[in-house]
Amino acid sequence: MNKLEAINMFEFLRELIKTEDARILFILGVICIAMVIDFLSGTIAAKINPIIEFKSKAGIDGILRKITSVILLVFFIPVSVLVPNNIGTALLYTLYVGYLIMELQSILENYKKMGGDYSVFQKFVDSFKSKDTTE
Repeated sequence: MNKLEAINMFEFLRELIKTEDARILFILGVICIAMVIDFLSGTIAAKINPIIEFKSKAGIDGILRKITSVILLVFFIPVSVLVPNNIGTALLYTLYVGYLIMELQSILENYKKMGGDYSVFQKFVDSFKSKDTTE
């Protein structure tokens, strides 16, 4: 990929998120892609790590949980419209970003199970988590 193609790709992505509605759907799409990566990386980790027992039932349960999660995430789009003053949209963003962080954390855990060093990535994910001020 040359520099011009990369610039065009970023311009294309910027065009996709010009409206608030499009940004919400974009984040939902990113969550779905992260779910697929999480499932595939979990399957690979279970296959290559002898400590993890590979069970098809666990995989099917994981797929069903992810499908249910997507249904709920989509359900909250019209619910967010009912909340006045764009507060619903802010709550939807919070829900989606939080869910995306959980998916990223799961992908990193699978990477660790495969024997990879994920400390650099973990710092990135931790930067999004809120700090507990009661310590």
